[in-house]
Amino acid sequence: MKKRMMSLALLSLMTVSATAANTAACVGCHGASFEKKALGKSKVVKDMSKEEIVTALKGYKDGSYGGPMKSVMAGQVKALDDKAIEEIAMQIAGSGSAEKAAEKAVDTVKEKAAQSATDAVVDAAKEKAVEVAKDVADKAVDTAKDKATEAATGAAMKLMK
Repeated sequence: MKKRMMSLALLSLMTVSATAANTAACVGCHGASFEKKALGKSKVVKDMSKEEIVTALKGYKDGSYGGPMKSVMAGQVKALDDKAIEEIAMQIAGSGSAEKAAEKAVDTVKEKAAQSATDAVVDAAKEKAVEVAKDVADKAVDTAKDKATEAATGAAMKLMK
């Protein structure tokens, strides 16, 4: 039983090592964060979804995917089984997750800042509008009082004559 558990543990380590080694081979051309166009011609892999990466790797393997440089990738993927392709695709697609999350956070902060600025401008405009309306109303009341006083004075003068 102990021997069997050790074999399973060793197999697990070998699987992880094989996947890491395969990803390490990718990094040579595609960059540490999969941010480069391999040989200046490929897509930027970090921008691809897991499904797109799986499709590409399987396509390279069966010859149905890629342009004039596909033979380079065909050699890289020929020994990979479907599980290894899925794992590699997951690792590569996951490598850009932190960067994408950071970009999304920055966009969210920008949107909230813009909304806050808009809200502040609207609030200031409302305050100014209320202030102006009050001034106009006060002037209208003063004018009405003045006219009423003039009219009353004129009527009183007529009555006294």
